[in-house]
Amino acid sequence: MVGGGHNGVITAVTLARHGLRVAIIEKNPWLGGLASGLSQGVPISLYAYAVGLVPRELDEWLGLLKGLLHKPDPSWVEIEDGEVTLRWWRSRERLSLEAREAGVPGLPHLIRLIDQFWTCYKAAGLYYTPNPPSPDEAAAVIDKCSPEAAGLLERSVESILRRYLDPSWWPTIIYPSMLQSNGFALAYYLQNGGVWDQPIGGMGSLSKRLAALARSEGVTLFTGERVTDVLVENGRAKGVKLASGRSVRARLAVVYSAPIYTLPYLPTPASLLGEDTIKTLRRLEEYRVQVRRVDYLLSRPPRPPREPGWRGYPIISYWVQDVGGEFTFPSLYSDMGLHIVQASGSSKPLNPAPPGVEEGDIIAWWERGPETQAMCCGNTTGHPDHVPLRDPFIMDGRPLPGWHDYTTDIPGLYHASASSYPGGEINGVAGHNAALRILLDNGIKPRTPLYRGPK
Repeated sequence: MVGGGHNGVITAVTLARHGLRVAIIEKNPWLGGLASGLSQGVPISLYAYAVGLVPRELDEWLGLLKGLLHKPDPSWVEIEDGEVTLRWWRSRERLSLEAREAGVPGLPHLIRLIDQFWTCYKAAGLYYTPNPPSPDEAAAVIDKCSPEAAGLLERSVESILRRYLDPSWWPTIIYPSMLQSNGFALAYYLQNGGVWDQPIGGMGSLSKRLAALARSEGVTLFTGERVTDVLVENGRAKGVKLASGRSVRARLAVVYSAPIYTLPYLPTPASLLGEDTIKTLRRLEEYRVQVRRVDYLLSRPPRPPREPGWRGYPIISYWVQDVGGEFTFPSLYSDMGLHIVQASGSSKPLNPAPPGVEEGDIIAWWERGPETQAMCCGNTTGHPDHVPLRDPFIMDGRPLPGWHDYTTDIPGLYHASASSYPGGEINGVAGHNAALRILLDNGIKPRTPLYRGPK
């Protein structure tokens, strides 16, 4: 495994559970990729700030998140001009009542639509698969399965949202850059009912859990080691070279778990990949997302909004004069003794200060963007999905045509990261599916309970 992000670890664990010997090579001292790191000594992440996209059934099989997550209720709170305008409850019934009172009656209908989509999609074996479907194939399944969800994959995100929500609410649902993608992007980000949790102790806790899970399955960890090239013999990937001068050999497969557009920076892949492939990967690398993270170091604990009946502290989405920000409070779940609020969507401290923070309480702030992500994890674009989750880079077009089944143009070299199907953020399905492909290619019967294909 080249790279120890969460998808790389899940690939490794899945293969190890099938009796394979697996090594993860990670250039950082810790695992977790963009869902890891430290800020002023507090274990919070370089990019991810919450966990909402890991499917329940995948996590039950992995045993990754049990006991790790703080589950606030409401999960999200929308604030405008200092007033709470919507509480995103975990209960569908309670969310429906809240949405009607907040003047967003279409929201529960949208969530129900997404729930039906995922019920049909997973039942048809289209999610946990080494062979991602085309949009047309998936649309045929959904249209037959659910009259209400019919047409979702043939319509743009914007057209779907326009049916259910006033445009002023769209930024709380999805990034504006995804409005012209088809409905899969919307369904992806709203799976699990749009409910997001926070790791207790910050994202560093998830990093530690990933490492513990890998070790418990006998995976060998090379941390602080950088891969400088892929070894190819007789036209097949056979291992990697390290910056230390050592080599690590592989009998069955080499898996690239970094952003896929960085693959041509390694000399041997650059010499073997076709010119058109390299051009496509270079174009993908040119796509930039300027959503940034800001860490605020505070002189005293923040006091985020609380109301009677709330469980814990939710993620706060705050809108002032069309300048939006999302805030989490990781120091409330950390024993590090420091007080930090994380903000996203801003390139400078927001004015006014984050909810529950007096401007005089801010000692300092640190901004992080694509540059930080590039130094950590090779993610030069700043995009949480590496490759944009929009047409044509969805389903069997991900990360690019011909590579949809987790293979590359180099035999024995696979990919498994946010670049891969189904997409990015903290999800893990790509890691599971890449392992399926490697097992099947080597004549090993998959024993993961999520796989529905031929044994």
